[in-house]
Amino acid sequence: MADVQVTIDGIVLYCDESVIALQFGNGYTIQKTYFDDLPFRNKITDGNGRVVISYLGSQRQDERGAYFMCLHKDGSYLVQLPGMMPGVAYTDNDFRCSDQLETYHNNEMEFLHKTFSLLQIFKKGNIGFKEIFTEHRFSALGGLINNIHNQTSNSVTRNITDSTIFTLTQEEAIRCNQFLQDYSGQEYSLLKSCIDEFVWGMEQVDLPTGFEQYTTALEMIFLQKNQQGKKEVLSKRVAVLLENNPAKIRALYDKVKDYYRYRSDSLHEGDGRNISATELKEMEELVREVMLKYLGFCKAAILNNPSVTWDVVKDNKINDLKAAAQTAKTAGTLPA
Repeated sequence: MADVQVTIDGIVLYCDESVIALQFGNGYTIQKTYFDDLPFRNKITDGNGRVVISYLGSQRQDERGAYFMCLHKDGSYLVQLPGMMPGVAYTDNDFRCSDQLETYHNNEMEFLHKTFSLLQIFKKGNIGFKEIFTEHRFSALGGLINNIHNQTSNSVTRNITDSTIFTLTQEEAIRCNQFLQDYSGQEYSLLKSCIDEFVWGMEQVDLPTGFEQYTTALEMIFLQKNQQGKKEVLSKRVAVLLENNPAKIRALYDKVKDYYRYRSDSLHEGDGRNISATELKEMEELVREVMLKYLGFCKAAILNNPSVTWDVVKDNKINDLKAAAQTAKTAGTLPA
């Protein structure tokens, strides 16, 4: 076995110093780092030493100069070295342990994707990462072989144009840390496919495409396979989930119907003129509210049955929403 020392760094996009209070877990911290002190400065600058466009919007400034909010981890893990067999010729490559390093790296990227996805659900803001820089260092054969392996994980689809800053009050930071603790386990796993669709919508720079992805996320939650009358059914279920007041239920029902029509016009007719940045942000916030509620539903279902599946959670909530929609129809709040 060999002990691998690992350093992981990256810039956290579009956030302010309030995120320092976040308890990321897994050995990560968020630090305020001035440009001149960045250990990976040469990787985020061009030939003239200027910050590349991917990070310009995330650069902050104070009396000391330009700085970034940076993700950092120093850690270690073990890898299995090849057994030395008599008469067998070995090369340096045999001791690189590339597959094991790659497995560790992939697990770290999955953790970061999950954590940033949950942060994007907790509150609006284009928080996330564009690149993560990882360095693995270890020795083999009593120091005869010293390995340094560098990796860069590049989120090529990352939206770097949305300048919405993720910021937290002190009270929100406390709640956010509890939120990460509460929903980073099986709750996240159950809802992951829907969360990924929501996050994919946030990564789009094209307004109609982002709108379409948000609508797809809602369909994945509220509609069963081969659902008839999708627009009507989806609109009613969203409305009775998010609102209690009859007037607000009807207003949200009408709004979601309009949104679904905008999406259909864009997807099937290529007409996205009704989708402005305002509509996109409103749709994003609506889906965020739904995700927050469904994480809670997943948690409650897991407490009742630890082996519960997403299909069971989804079907049970659809039955509840059907009943609520019927009650609203009987009361005249929603159309028959």
